[in-house]
Amino acid sequence: MKPSIVRSANLQDCPRLAELCTQLGYPSTAGQLTRRLPVLLERGDHAILVAEVNGSVSGWVHVHVSPTLEMDQIAELGGLVVDEAVRGQGVGKVLMGRAEDWARRNGCHELWLRSNVTRKEAHRFYQALGYEIIKTSYTFRKHL
Repeated sequence: MKPSIVRSANLQDCPRLAELCTQLGYPSTAGQLTRRLPVLLERGDHAILVAEVNGSVSGWVHVHVSPTLEMDQIAELGGLVVDEAVRGQGVGKVLMGRAEDWARRNGCHELWLRSNVTRKEAHRFYQALGYEIIKTSYTFRKHL
């Protein structure tokens, strides 16, 4: 079932956003999301959109402008998740379309995203939407 509403996320969504973050593999609490979300919503170069299906938040997408020195400004996907109960029903496609529209309105001519090599279904989904694999790389982290 396609979403009936796509809108900007708000603080009341935080418990559901936390559940969806956990489904994505990033365990989160409503309290953590209540702290993180306002920081992103205050920025004009980020958007967090939610999709409602039957009155319930069933997915979210985070897109942001990513200016770098080495290339023209692009948009980057911060994350996309659709509730396991409604996957494969068009929610993700609608959210990606809205993310692309937002990127265009914000002066970006490309939308980039990263997807873990183990997420084969996600890779097929993005490729079906016209995304192409342009490189593979490692992600490094250092706790500070």
